Amino acid sequence: MKEKKIAWLVTHDAYIDRRILFFADVLMENGYSVKLFPSAYTDFTNDSDPDYVVRPLDWNVVKLYALSLDALMEEERGLITHVIDAQEAYHRENGTYACALELLAGMEKTRRGYTLQTVGERSGYFISIQRGNRVLVYDSHTGHTTVISDKRTGAQAGEYERAIVGANLKEIDTQGYTTVGDVALSYTKGPRGRALAAHCKTADNGVWLFNNDPPELYRGTPIPLSPVGPDTLGEKQFDFQDFRKILFEYSPILEQVRRALPEETPDLVYVADLPTLPIGVMLKEVLGCTLMVDCHEWWYKQTRLWESTWAEKIALAEKSEAELYPKCDVCITVGKYLAQDMSACYHKHFDVIYSCMSAALRLEDTVPEADFWHTYGIPDGTRIAIFQGSMTALRNLDNLARATRYLEDDCRLVVVGGGDYQEKFLHTLEKEGNPERVVMVGWVNQSELLRFTVNADLGVLPYSAVDEYYSYAVPNKLMEYFEATLPMLYDVSMKEVSMVAGEHGVGVGEDLSDPVKFGQTLNRLLHDEEQLSAMKKQYEGCRNKFSFESQRAALETVLGEHGLIERV
Repeated sequence: MKEKKIAWLVTHDAYIDRRILFFADVLMENGYSVKLFPSAYTDFTNDSDPDYVVRPLDWNVVKLYALSLDALMEEERGLITHVIDAQEAYHRENGTYACALELLAGMEKTRRGYTLQTVGERSGYFISIQRGNRVLVYDSHTGHTTVISDKRTGAQAGEYERAIVGANLKEIDTQGYTTVGDVALSYTKGPRGRALAAHCKTADNGVWLFNNDPPELYRGTPIPLSPVGPDTLGEKQFDFQDFRKILFEYSPILEQVRRALPEETPDLVYVADLPTLPIGVMLKEVLGCTLMVDCHEWWYKQTRLWESTWAEKIALAEKSEAELYPKCDVCITVGKYLAQDMSACYHKHFDVIYSCMSAALRLEDTVPEADFWHTYGIPDGTRIAIFQGSMTALRNLDNLARATRYLEDDCRLVVVGGGDYQEKFLHTLEKEGNPERVVMVGWVNQSELLRFTVNADLGVLPYSAVDEYYSYAVPNKLMEYFEATLPMLYDVSMKEVSMVAGEHGVGVGEDLSDPVKFGQTLNRLLHDEEQLSAMKKQYEGCRNKFSFESQRAALETVLGEHGLIERV
C-alpha cells in the first residue's frame, strides 16, 4: 500500500515555468510525492533544477555545441577573446563585470559584420556575437561557447558544422553536444544530420543526437526519437503519429516516463499545455490515473497568431484540442476570460488559477537597494521603468522602443530578458527611439528576477491586443509586478490585464498602439510621484489576492472538489 499519493508533472519546455513549480509546491504540501518530466536541460538562463525533476538527458551531456574557444573559426574566436579581455579589465577595476557593452571602453557594437553584446554581474558574464542567423554565446562560468542558433541549410550549414565539429572531437568526447534547435528536442534531417553523424561516429565519444537518421550512425546510448508511428505504453498502442510529425516531438520525454514506471505508478498526472498532453492521455488510459491539464495558452489560437501560414499545424492543433481536452478530469487555465471561452468551446469546466511565484521564489524580505542600479551604470535619482520577460513578436515591442524618444534625461527603460525579437527591438530603438535611455540587462535567473522588479518605479506591460484571444493574455510579469507592489502601465485593449490591474487601481491604462501616447504617458508617470505612490498604496488592499497563499487556497479548493486531497 502506498504511503503517499504520487503526482507526475509533464511539460515540453526546457525552461521550467514558475507556474509549474507552484503546482509542484502545492501538491507536495498536500502529501504528494512529485516527479517533474520536462525537456532536456540547458544551463543557459536556468536556475538549478529541484531534486524531483527528471530530464531526458544528463545536463552535462546536453550542450548546444558546447565548444572550447579553440574550436571556433579564427575571426569568431578573435571577437570573443577581444570582449573577454575587456570584461576582465573592467572587473579588475570595478569588482564586477560590465552589464552592457557600452561600459567597456572603446568597445564597438558591431565589428566585421557581427553584432556584439555582453551581460555581466558579480560572478561572471555572457558574451554573444551574431551574424545573420548564427548566434554564439560565450559563458565565463563554464568557459564554453554555445551555438544558440544556426538556421542555414544545405551545404552552407554542413560546411560550417564540419569545421567546428571536426576541430573539436576531443572536446566533444568529454562534453557532448546536441543538434541546434529547440534544446535537444528538434532534430535534423538529410545531409545536415548525416554530415554531423559522420564526424561524430569516428570517435568513441558517446555523442547524443536526436535525429531521423539511422541509429547505427551513432555511438553511445542516446535516448533516440522513436520511429514516427504508433506509441506503445504498457501493452496498449496509441496513434499520435500526426501529432508528433506536425505539432511536437515528445518521444524523449515519453521515454523517461516509461523508464520511471517500474518504480512507481502515478495517481495524478499534470500536463502543462497541449504539446505533451498525449503522454497524459496515454498514462490515464493505461493506469487509470486522474489527468489534469493546465492551459497556459489556447494552443491553436496562439498558433493562428504566430504561424498563420502553417495551415496544417493550425488545423491539427484545433482538432487535437477538441479531442483531448474532454478526456481530462481536471481542466485549469490562467485567466477568467480564457476560462469562459474554453469552457464554452469544449463543454468542459475550466477553473482559473492565476500564475504566481513558487514558494522558493517569493519576494519575502527583499527590499529596494540604494545602490542597486549602480552596477548597470545608472546614476542615483534616475526614474526606472522596467520590462521583463521574453522578447517575442506580437508584444508591441517596436512601440516600446519608439516610446523611449519621449523619456527625459532622468529616466531609463530597463529591459530584463531577451529573445528572438531582441534584434528587431534594438534596430527600431536605434532608428526611431532613444538608445541612451535604455539599459539591456539580458536574461537573469528566476531567483534573481524580483530584485530588479522591486527596485523599479514602474512596470510596463506593452502588449496590445491584435484579436480577441490575445486580449485574454495574462503575462507572468503582471503577477511579478503584484508581488513587488509595482505600479504598472498597460494597454486598455488587454481585457484580463485591465480587469486585474485597472479594477484594483494599481495601474494606468492607455492606447499603447500609439507610440506618442505610449511615450508621453510613460514619461509623465515616471515623474508623477504622487500617482505612483497612490497606486503603490492600493496594493495594501489587493496584493494578497494573487499571492502564493491565495492561489494555493484556490488550487486546493479545485483539488478537493475532485477528491485529490482531503478538504480542510
